[in-house]
Amino acid sequence: MGHPLKSPRQLSSSRLKYLIAACLLALITYRYAYHGAGVGSVSPRDAAANSTLGFQKIVVLSEGPSWRTRGLKAAAEYSGIDLEIPIQAPITDQLIDAFQKMGPESALHPDGRGEVRNWISFLDIIKYIVAQDLESALILEDDVDWDVSIRDSMKLLSDAARKFTLTDEEDRTPYGHSWDLLWIGHCAEPTRNDTRKLLYEDPSAPHPGVYIGWSRHSMDGITPGMRSVQRGLQTHCSFGIALSRRGAVKVLEYAGKGEDKSFDFRIKNGCTKKDLSCLVVNPELMHHYVPPAEFGHVSTVADANEKGSMAEEEEFEHIMGNTPNILGSARCKALFDSACPGPGQGLDV
Repeated sequence: MGHPLKSPRQLSSSRLKYLIAACLLALITYRYAYHGAGVGSVSPRDAAANSTLGFQKIVVLSEGPSWRTRGLKAAAEYSGIDLEIPIQAPITDQLIDAFQKMGPESALHPDGRGEVRNWISFLDIIKYIVAQDLESALILEDDVDWDVSIRDSMKLLSDAARKFTLTDEEDRTPYGHSWDLLWIGHCAEPTRNDTRKLLYEDPSAPHPGVYIGWSRHSMDGITPGMRSVQRGLQTHCSFGIALSRRGAVKVLEYAGKGEDKSFDFRIKNGCTKKDLSCLVVNPELMHHYVPPAEFGHVSTVADANEKGSMAEEEEFEHIMGNTPNILGSARCKALFDSACPGPGQGLDV
């Protein structure tokens, strides 16, 4: 006797169950293959050396394509780093004027229009980070540079940051959660012998005796071949700053009201006053690349402040510059097959 025929509805229901099961299996397989076999399958230090240096995303602050972005992309490709360069909205003169006057007259205000433009651009890119609900993000200025061994250095920073902040072993994030802002690229942070810090070895660290920056006379707490993780209290410049999800919101609230000389001064003062929880690596792991001085290049901030004029890019873009405090420039390696050490780094000290 033949099998009873199934109704079209029964057949359709059976196929639907198989289809759902197949989709679930495919999803599990994808997550296993591309995200590891569950939470904790990748160590925090290995995660810190991934293509986004342990952050959910790396975003670049840029006004548009230029020698800065071309060199940055070359360095990133050489180092195996993934970058995103969002298109930034235009900033009107009226907005600059209004921002420059924000807050009471007794408060500090930005000195020049370049500082205001830079400040507003930072706020815009942090809004972009918040809108995407990122767990963490690293913001880079588009002329930034790093050592060719940056991914190894980020592993070392991961170990040190987690140890310094007493991160629980169950927390598998590369740098823990005890910070709003992690200062990776900067131009100064004093480190004295009495500074609470965690020293760790890093072969790519510049010798403190030839360090360039205003805090070079306050680095007696760092020995050659070492870096320090400490709480950021007097950090200047914002070449590379990482924000946690909580930190991005806090910086928007704290820096969105103006009332200081510049964006980096504002967040520095937030760190000093403990309105922001800040962590810093010193010496820095990232600094800005400097084109040859003889071509009269000035920064975009200085140019916007009418303190100079931009050099012709085609004149200097193919001539090697240097990056202060970086021993083996990734930009120079990618563009000129050279380490192009910064001033003083070739000295026998």
